[in-house]
Amino acid sequence: MRSLAPALILTAALVGSLAACTAPIDAESCTPQIPSGEPASYVTATGAVGTAPQVTFPTPLRAESALQAVVASGDEGASVAGAGQVVDFQVSLFNGTDGELITQTSYDPDAAPVRRTAGADTDILASVVQCAAVGSRIAATGTIADVFGAGQLDPGLGLADDDAVVMVIDIEAVYLGKATGIPQLGRQGVPAVVTTPEGVPGITIPNEDAPSDLIVHTLVRGQGTEVAEGDSVVLHYTGVLWSTQRVFDSSWQREVPSTFTAASFENDPSGVVPGLAEGLIGQTVGSQVIVVIPPALGYPAGQAPASVPDGSTMVFVVDILGLEG
Repeated sequence: MRSLAPALILTAALVGSLAACTAPIDAESCTPQIPSGEPASYVTATGAVGTAPQVTFPTPLRAESALQAVVASGDEGASVAGAGQVVDFQVSLFNGTDGELITQTSYDPDAAPVRRTAGADTDILASVVQCAAVGSRIAATGTIADVFGAGQLDPGLGLADDDAVVMVIDIEAVYLGKATGIPQLGRQGVPAVVTTPEGVPGITIPNEDAPSDLIVHTLVRGQGTEVAEGDSVVLHYTGVLWSTQRVFDSSWQREVPSTFTAASFENDPSGVVPGLAEGLIGQTVGSQVIVVIPPALGYPAGQAPASVPDGSTMVFVVDILGLEG
């Protein structure tokens, strides 16, 4: 089918971070945000899950409310347990009026899928993936505004906010939404951390000089797989400056975790600052870790982002949610 919208639409509005492995999660008590029913059940999508589907449905299709239907059941033993879980998926969007493809992700296992936090108010996709099983294919109906937001598309594309959209979503992976391990005792001289029920950390820096040595302290010890050097790790994190207590970066503010390589960028171009790499390696999935990084183990002079002045001591609170592969 002919694509009606440029790839930029999908890049700007849908694409998240890199893929990662699944973790078994019990979803028996999960309540879907989007109910099942017609016209989503009219959608047929053939082809293997994880590859671009061949999709048919009766046209014109109207979407008076968001609905979904399971096209293919998952068989990988992992599901989204509810709001707050993190989900990676591929998606194709079709014009409900004429059945034409609007846009889709790459379906390339080496490229970044879409990532959403289930139940977040990001868009309809975050609602559809709640309670989904890994390996499943879901059809959902909604509107252009449900997917991209009201008034966000160029009128020249010929798509109105209330036009019907058919979404076919292949669920690739599910991760923890926050650290879920066993709380550990505090440590003198380490910044204090409190978290909201959703897992968002608040960090209080001690009223003292920044330490000259690296500090790594486990706040919550998870029971999952140990992080090895070179692993791709799915993380929620907040970074603050010791000197000002100012947040300079936070995946929580973006409502979606990121994927980083657990290696120093001195050894691996895709890695992180040396202090953070040392803080991640040997930790376990489900853990929350605080890492205080002196300037010598942070960014070299002139290479830090604009939000991190040269010579800064950085403090990261990191939730380890999963591993790639």
